[in-house]
Amino acid sequence: MVKLITLNRLQAARQQAGRTLIELMISLAIGLAITAAVSGAYLSTASTARVAGEMAGMSDTGQIAMLMIGDAIRQAGYGEIIGSDVSFGSANVDAYRSQTLFAGGAHIAGCNSAQFADDTSSTPVCGPVGDNNFDSLMVRFQGDTAVAPAQGRIDDCLGTQVPLEALPANHVGLLRAASRPMVQNVYFGTNNGLSCRGNGRAAFGDAFGAAQQLVGNVEQFKVFYGFDDVRYTDPNTNAGASIRSIRDADFLNSRAGAWDYVVTVHVCMLVRSDPDAGRAISTTSNYQYTSCPMSAAQASGAMPISTATDAAVRRTYNQVFTVRSRSTANPIQSFAP
Repeated sequence: MVKLITLNRLQAARQQAGRTLIELMISLAIGLAITAAVSGAYLSTASTARVAGEMAGMSDTGQIAMLMIGDAIRQAGYGEIIGSDVSFGSANVDAYRSQTLFAGGAHIAGCNSAQFADDTSSTPVCGPVGDNNFDSLMVRFQGDTAVAPAQGRIDDCLGTQVPLEALPANHVGLLRAASRPMVQNVYFGTNNGLSCRGNGRAAFGDAFGAAQQLVGNVEQFKVFYGFDDVRYTDPNTNAGASIRSIRDADFLNSRAGAWDYVVTVHVCMLVRSDPDAGRAISTTSNYQYTSCPMSAAQASGAMPISTATDAAVRRTYNQVFTVRSRSTANPIQSFAP
């Protein structure tokens, strides 16, 4: 009887016994391995998602900025045609302009590695050289009054309505009492971003509004120009194939009337992500990426390659826009009587 009781107690003790130390260590190791695998997969997915989000954000902002700039460049020099009573001279570009409501002021201007001394002027001049990574671009055109926008207003790059301007005193087209909404946008890089200053304001005599940033984290904004060398040398040359070179703003600013023979504008913008966003695609801070050309010679060839020294992701936008008001082979020949 005593032996039976003792055996029952031993069996009960064995049933209530816990895990051994070895079993606990094995279970702990398996649990840690599973946790590490799940955490690694989560962190990898989160990091990849972060990079994807950064790239998507840069893509959206970069494309919107290039769309805005490109739309303005395409309209540069546009003016409503109101007469044809002037005989064109071989070099009378001002007379050509006078047939439109555009008439006065530059239609396009730029600075190489500098900002305009006065970006409210319709014929601005460049200030001192500053950051080599940032050029400036001024685009001026008449707002379309023939087919008004759906919202019933004509805005500058900041979404501010532009005032009506009177025709210039030297306008020699058909006599007509008219005013025109002139849009003037100035794009430039500052404070690690791309900014724009427009001429939208309540009345023509009011001061221009302050510039506002369009895109942040911009490392480069470089602008080059397709130049019609043949027509600049001889405006009366017969229509035909044109030899065009890529020039920078310094070249054009040093030659009288050269801006009238700019037929394309090459815009490059380099956008950078937030710091460390690129850790998911590179284990080191050093990697190569495409950057903007720094000279007309580079803009004529392959895009330069640069090496990053941080873990930020970069994306370069490079596009060529046609100045439609200068897209004919020879405006003087095309419109001569």
